[in-house]
Amino acid sequence: MAKPRRELRSRPPSRGWSKWIKAMVPGYTPGKNLKRRRPIQVGYISSSITKVFPHLAQLCGVYEWGDKRPLRGQHTNKVVYLGNTCKPGALKGRIQSYCRNGSHKADLMNDTLFRGYELSVRFQPTRIRRKRNAERMENKLLSKYNYAWNKRNNGNRVRHILR
Repeated sequence: MAKPRRELRSRPPSRGWSKWIKAMVPGYTPGKNLKRRRPIQVGYISSSITKVFPHLAQLCGVYEWGDKRPLRGQHTNKVVYLGNTCKPGALKGRIQSYCRNGSHKADLMNDTLFRGYELSVRFQPTRIRRKRNAERMENKLLSKYNYAWNKRNNGNRVRHILR
């Protein structure tokens, strides 16, 4: 039986997850408190994400990236990517890396922002600060859902799902 596509779930599970935090916005977004991303990267980093960094500093866990297009009336995030981390600086450093330069998903993130979508992130910390626990959480979700931007457990391919 095929796994359901993660972005098609109408209400993603929220138990244990943080709220969605706006991380990046398209380049034409008006407003204050927006920080330019690194050269050749599209869009801006939202001040919303920097406010939660102290809380994220030492946590291990999993994170999901979601996109939405508010100018077209889309108010909920479509989940597109899942990752885990448990390195020094943990979630804070990992999310900062995506925001600055897109990390290994730079092309997908730049394309998403270029097309007018916002990117948000949410996280679920592990109870015990061990990489093995974060990997278990990620593997459990990857075995249950087909995330568009994840290659592992997804037929070794990435799907472009922008509407």
